[in-house]
Amino acid sequence: MYEASGMPSSAPLTSTRSVFFIADAHLGGEEGGLDQAKERALCDLLGYLRGRASELYLTGDLFDFWFEFRTAATLKHILTLNALSALAESGTSITFLGGNHDYWAGSEFEQRTHAVVSREPIVVTHFGRKLFIAHGDGLPGGDWSYRLLKAIIRSGPAIAAFRLLSPSVGSAIARWASGLSTTDDARIERAIPPMRQLLFDKLDQGFDAAIVGHVHAPRLWEHNGGSAVIIGDWMINRAVVELDAGGFHMLRWEGNDLVPIASP
Repeated sequence: MYEASGMPSSAPLTSTRSVFFIADAHLGGEEGGLDQAKERALCDLLGYLRGRASELYLTGDLFDFWFEFRTAATLKHILTLNALSALAESGTSITFLGGNHDYWAGSEFEQRTHAVVSREPIVVTHFGRKLFIAHGDGLPGGDWSYRLLKAIIRSGPAIAAFRLLSPSVGSAIARWASGLSTTDDARIERAIPPMRQLLFDKLDQGFDAAIVGHVHAPRLWEHNGGSAVIIGDWMINRAVVELDAGGFHMLRWEGNDLVPIASP
């Protein structure tokens, strides 16, 4: 069910188990061993969450590129797809929010993982807190050129045209486009202030927490009685956010466990 805003309804969800958030793994976006290590670690985390997580939110850019072509099934990232399916079958509800690299996930991803895909920000309630959750790209003020590009590439005609390409050609184009948006420390630092303002604005609108990915830096601020959260990336930081009855916890996956980290 959707509210008039287009975001899913904030019907309460109740559980004594924790809620977890991860973002920006960019599977397939690095060379050889780096990408394999990243995916193995992610699958280890997904196994760890069985019996511990009531909900898992994948808040965008899990993949460096995901598009469901009509002529071929996705053959990459089988380990991750199977690990997500096993986690869902263990009783964890999984929600996938499309990012700027994998916005086009749809029915194939849902069938193979038992996750629910949303292409828009969502509103849910956990532990009595009303949460706004989004990937975050294009939401802060400014950057009108990106907003225009976002509107074009997510339009029905653009998606239909891309589906006419062969998977090999489409993937090659996506790899080229991904290379145009490489993330470095300076770019991350520039992105933090406008994203923080967006999150604070959501808290001022009455949300108890606002949570995004996209900016590859874990951050947690308190504002106006609520929590503003940038999850941070899995690609480098192995960042995980946990929400329980006590609030939000910034974590990092190390070895076979989650350890606390301090938000700068």
